[in-house]
Amino acid sequence: MDDFFYKIYQFIAKRKLAAAFGLLGILAVLIYFASKIQFEEDITKLIPTNSKTEEIQKVLKSVNFADKIIVNISRQPDASIAELTQYAEQFLDSLSTRSGSHIKKVQGKVQEENISGTLDFVYRNAPLFLDKSDYKEIAEKLSKDSISAIMDRNYRALISPSGIVAKEMILRDPLGISFIALKKLRQMGIGDQFILKNGFILSKDQQHILLFITPVHPSSETAENAQFVADLYSIQNNLDHLFQGKIKSEYFGATFIAVANAQQIKSDIQFTTITALIVLMGILILFYRKIALPLILFCPTLLGGLLSVAVLYWTRGKISGVSLGIGSVLIGVTLDYSLHILTQIRNNPSIKVLFADVTKPVLMSSATTALAFLCLLFLDSRALQDLGLFAAISVLGACIFALLLIPHLYRNRDLSKERTTFLDKIAAHEFHRNKWATVVLVALMAMSIFTYNKVTFNKDITKLNYEPATMVQARENLDDLTDMSSKSIYLAVHGSDREAVLQANDSVYKTLEGLKEKGEILNFGSIGALVSSHKEQQEKIALWNSFWNRKTLDSTKSHLSTSSERLGFKAGTFDPFFGYISQDFQVLELEDYGNLDALPLDDYIAADNRSITLTAMVKLDEGSSEKIKEIFRDHPNTFVIDRQEMNEAFLGNLKNDFNKLISYSIVVVMLILFLSFRSFSLTLVTGIPIFITWWITIGIMGAFNIEFNIFNIIISTFIFGLGIDYSIFVTTGLLREHSNG
Repeated sequence: MDDFFYKIYQFIAKRKLAAAFGLLGILAVLIYFASKIQFEEDITKLIPTNSKTEEIQKVLKSVNFADKIIVNISRQPDASIAELTQYAEQFLDSLSTRSGSHIKKVQGKVQEENISGTLDFVYRNAPLFLDKSDYKEIAEKLSKDSISAIMDRNYRALISPSGIVAKEMILRDPLGISFIALKKLRQMGIGDQFILKNGFILSKDQQHILLFITPVHPSSETAENAQFVADLYSIQNNLDHLFQGKIKSEYFGATFIAVANAQQIKSDIQFTTITALIVLMGILILFYRKIALPLILFCPTLLGGLLSVAVLYWTRGKISGVSLGIGSVLIGVTLDYSLHILTQIRNNPSIKVLFADVTKPVLMSSATTALAFLCLLFLDSRALQDLGLFAAISVLGACIFALLLIPHLYRNRDLSKERTTFLDKIAAHEFHRNKWATVVLVALMAMSIFTYNKVTFNKDITKLNYEPATMVQARENLDDLTDMSSKSIYLAVHGSDREAVLQANDSVYKTLEGLKEKGEILNFGSIGALVSSHKEQQEKIALWNSFWNRKTLDSTKSHLSTSSERLGFKAGTFDPFFGYISQDFQVLELEDYGNLDALPLDDYIAADNRSITLTAMVKLDEGSSEKIKEIFRDHPNTFVIDRQEMNEAFLGNLKNDFNKLISYSIVVVMLILFLSFRSFSLTLVTGIPIFITWWITIGIMGAFNIEFNIFNIIISTFIFGLGIDYSIFVTTGLLREHSNG
């Protein structure tokens, strides 16, 4: 191979001008295609997906609770409720004006027409929202004394100032049967710790208004949400200033945390990269005594990176932004090839000898490192597959470009003058003869025997999140209002047969009601209070018809007529009520619930042409989660979703995959080394530093309680590649010295 690259060198040397234009053309093409690639900033792409987990991931995306943004608007003691609601009104107006394209819907303000529409819907379909226990309450209302007391209350309501509003409802439903059905909607509503006032959800002490924003983009799409978050903060600052601090607002939600993480990661990468580049530039300038040399060194790295992004554009069209961020570590890996070639040029008078010295070790290093990265293709994580391709192409590209460009871009023409730098002095030291270095190495290896098994893998990805202080404070304040920190699990009923899914959801709802009555769960939210299967609806209609038999109807008419005539009502005033009781009620389809804007139906239902998912959220004590999961594990078409547990399970699988990856990488690397050196002993000698370093690294991590996590276990792949490079460089250098003296 050295002859091949030497001939290319001679060919280019004779056509320098044409080669320069060719290089600029290649650079322009790579920049053009690399700039067209699309980035995915979804960190969940790191989680492995296969045939077993795809359905779970699909169901997870149907759970709509997690991506909501909660706006907590609070007032100081010297501010009025009117000012609190005014702040909320202006917030909603500003939100609609500035960020309407980012919002799917906003909950927390209920329009008057929506409330009356919901009341009318429940009235027209009351039997569908009643169960057996409710009929006991209705039966108690039908005694003579009870009807008399109810009519007295109705009469007082009618002659009060608000009688005009109450008149229609009293005439339609004098006994308030539909209000019994309305109580069931609390299971989907705002809870007992909140009240509805002036159209807004207020805390019981009337100090807070809560608004719930459903963004168009999921929290994982941080690029799209960054501007939305900036607009929300701008609205907040303007309104806080306008109300002179008497009314303030706070935001909390996965969208804010995800954007803060993305911005922090970008900031950290910029800082560390710039710092590293400055340090590298300083060291290189000191070593080579030339300012232009660092720029030459980075050329192959830049071209290799552009080539990999362009190839990924041609083959995939998209790349995970997470992978590209992790791949920035490749600067250190690919820079080695340029450094190795430059160092050889510095002490080598002949280009031919140069290629004979450097071609084999550089190609071996890049091939083994690239193949180690390509082993990432065996994982089920799309982001890590992207990372494997990106890294492998970058490494091979940087190696080839370094061999082709560096000998032309740099020549050490002043070989007669010996230059000695501090790095030369360090390199001249014979470390293998240093007894203290050997003692330290052996001591670390011995220590690792006792500490390596203490290393653990942290599967909790939430602990890797960056959470700004404002988010921490907002979470604590919300927890005081809503007990948000209590354990939450989701029950998702999923399938393609709508009726089967609805029947399974009926079973889940009844089970949850029983668990709440027993105190085994704190609370739950479920659409089962409102939406049920055809079978369940037909049973409820039959229950209604059997309750209102002829005897019950006649006695109710008699008691109601006596009480109403006593109070001066005309005969027949309540005939519409009895017509309502006796009508032929029909079952409802899922689409019939579509106009109930006052209720958060979209939080619980996700449907398309192929499948439907109904979700219930359960609040419980931490210690009872396993018992509840076990209860629902065998329910038909039901997934028990504990986001933390699932992430830990997926990441645990990823850890197992990496164990396999390391095995694959070792086999591939050892095979390449054996084919290159044609010697088992040389292959073993070259591998020893890698294994010793890995052993000591694990031992030190165990000694200092440093955990593995999803990120540093990925970075370990790069470190493995660097170790291979150094071992190959030293081994081939020793072989060359042994052969040529």
